[in-house]
Amino acid sequence: MKKLALGKAGELVASQYLQNLGHTVLFSNYRKKFGEIDIISLENHILHCSEVKTWNEANGFFPMECLHATKRAKMRKVYLYLLQEIPAFFHLTPSFNLIHITEKKEVRFYSSIF
Repeated sequence: MKKLALGKAGELVASQYLQNLGHTVLFSNYRKKFGEIDIISLENHILHCSEVKTWNEANGFFPMECLHATKRAKMRKVYLYLLQEIPAFFHLTPSFNLIHITEKKEVRFYSSIF
């Protein structure tokens, strides 16, 4: 239960961070049976699909390790489903991102990483 609460708190921090950057958050926890995108936001004709990780760096966290090939494939599949569901998004440029929330609630935003 503690891990779930930590993840939700991190997603809230990430949403606020994106809004401060000028993003409009469209979806939180956009889920399909085959995967999920934590936050989908829009900014300057870019549709940002973000994975949020709230992690203690003392545990040896390396951000790119969370976005292994399987996770990237699932995110792409969910994104393609979103385009089928909302065709108006088709003209937007996609950006797949990682948002790392540290134990001090610092935000590290890795944009367009795949």
